[in-house]
Amino acid sequence: MKRKLISVLLALTLAALPACGKTDADGTAAPATGTPAESVTETETREITETEEKPMEPVRTFCNPISDISAPDPYITYHDGYYYGLATLVPFVRLYRNKTVEDLFTKGEYKDIFQTGNDIGGGKTLGWNVWAPEIHYIPTTGKWCVYSCACTDGFDFGSMRMFCLESETDDPFSDYTFKGLTISNRIGIDQTVFYDEASGELYTAFCDFNERGQCIMLSYMTSPYKVGSKRVIITAPEYKWEKRGTDANNDGRVNEGPIFLKRDGRIFLLYSASGCWSQWYCLGMLEYKGKDTSRKNFLDPDNWVKSKEPVFESANEVYGVGHCSFFQSPDGTETWIAYHGMATPDAGVEGRYAYIQRIDFDEDGTPLLGEPLPRSEKIAVPSGE
Repeated sequence: MKRKLISVLLALTLAALPACGKTDADGTAAPATGTPAESVTETETREITETEEKPMEPVRTFCNPISDISAPDPYITYHDGYYYGLATLVPFVRLYRNKTVEDLFTKGEYKDIFQTGNDIGGGKTLGWNVWAPEIHYIPTTGKWCVYSCACTDGFDFGSMRMFCLESETDDPFSDYTFKGLTISNRIGIDQTVFYDEASGELYTAFCDFNERGQCIMLSYMTSPYKVGSKRVIITAPEYKWEKRGTDANNDGRVNEGPIFLKRDGRIFLLYSASGCWSQWYCLGMLEYKGKDTSRKNFLDPDNWVKSKEPVFESANEVYGVGHCSFFQSPDGTETWIAYHGMATPDAGVEGRYAYIQRIDFDEDGTPLLGEPLPRSEKIAVPSGE
């Protein structure tokens, strides 16, 4: 009886699964092809009634990508019933929020919290190329900070600077105030931060341009708005897979887009390698091996161990995957990655759409990112959603 009942419930669930694509706006699943539920007999239906078992809720699914426009460098976080998201949109910092992540960039509400032309002090206004915004809760202030970068003089890349915006309240969807350039005298992009509870330090990683190419720098924050004076390179392009640009052999020399991931006391730093415009864009990873997270040890490059191979790269006709972020499912049981990818090898910077998928960890807690899922694959929404 119990085995038969399970079979009936499974049939009903499969019948409710949608074809590849997003669910309806009200969250209901689209009708599926085929009629497996029609094989349920009158007797079997009566058994469900008699045991007072209710059919399982239909499993909502979606397919990648989750953006309908180019949305490179996607950053997603979950907080208090909402997903919040940002991406590179060039003239402004746009903050999205929605209760479902698969619709975050297509149906979510949004507000533009900063844009080209806004005052940045010193008689200057924000220029063009607003890139890679991220949003982080800062425990020491009880506010949210958005970190991004942009030219501070029109289109002049030499004026590219990182900056910080701060929420007016503890609500991440409140208004934001420009707090200043986090480094005022040097080109920098792709800033991220990591608050370490053990040491009470707010650490930061970002991309610096120097004679070794684009490198990942690690430092501390003297405040949520200013990078400290001690800055060390923790990874520079050295392997072939970190140097591809226009073609597989071109010396791109790129390490950028750092993001921290902490799990069970272990700290990882993921980063993007090779040219972001190319099909060879991919992810590398470092792990912190220091004995504690004091500033002296955390900023020691020898305490960071780098992967010798990419940990995430093009597959299943999804190309140029990189510049990722991580977020938790609403019930906290799953870790997901957000990244951008291209549908063709030569799509270029205008063809980078936002993708998401669940990741796993091996027995010792090392992240297992797997490979990009095909665009045709149905993906169950995050647990608890």
